[in-house]
Amino acid sequence: MLVTTGGGTRSRHIYSIGLELGMPTGIIAKFGSSVSEQNALLISTLLSPWGGIKIGHDEIVKLPTYFAQGCIPVTHGMPPYDFFAIPPEKGRIPVHRTDVGTLLLADLIGARSCIFIKDEKGLYTDDPKKNPKVEFIAEIGAKELLRRSLDDLIIERPCLEILQNSQVITRIYIINGLEKGNITRALQGENVGTIIYKE
Repeated sequence: MLVTTGGGTRSRHIYSIGLELGMPTGIIAKFGSSVSEQNALLISTLLSPWGGIKIGHDEIVKLPTYFAQGCIPVTHGMPPYDFFAIPPEKGRIPVHRTDVGTLLLADLIGARSCIFIKDEKGLYTDDPKKNPKVEFIAEIGAKELLRRSLDDLIIERPCLEILQNSQVITRIYIINGLEKGNITRALQGENVGTIIYKE
């Protein structure tokens, strides 16, 4: 198992400061990367009694050694574009953030699935925090989800294309990490949120 960390609320906060100050996409990506890396340090420290160890992107080649030693490697999920982040069509927030980085890593190491732990049950037809009349989507294909072109997605949109083009990953799980037992159940293959599968 490889654990990657996002930036969460703290990254959204630093993004808004960067936008307010007129920073370009590459600088904002660097901000997100630093917050994500801090979270990797937090998680690896909490997991250290069970073999948690923080690793950098340059240590990915050492994963087989860490796994053989029973470690739980933890790295930050931000892809290493940093200053070279691709400017989005609208705005300045990088399109390729920690969800994309996590899925790229899963593809790289040959994972069959990738579990995204969020603070919501899974995928909805709209943002459930803003629209009470949304519908929950328990299972859907990546192509179908791209066709629907929903305004609000719980994962970064490029993840759908990465899943569809991957030669190893067959599905993405999205689960609520605030509900006790969900991570264990998802690791056992149970759908406790949303499954997005490769079509």
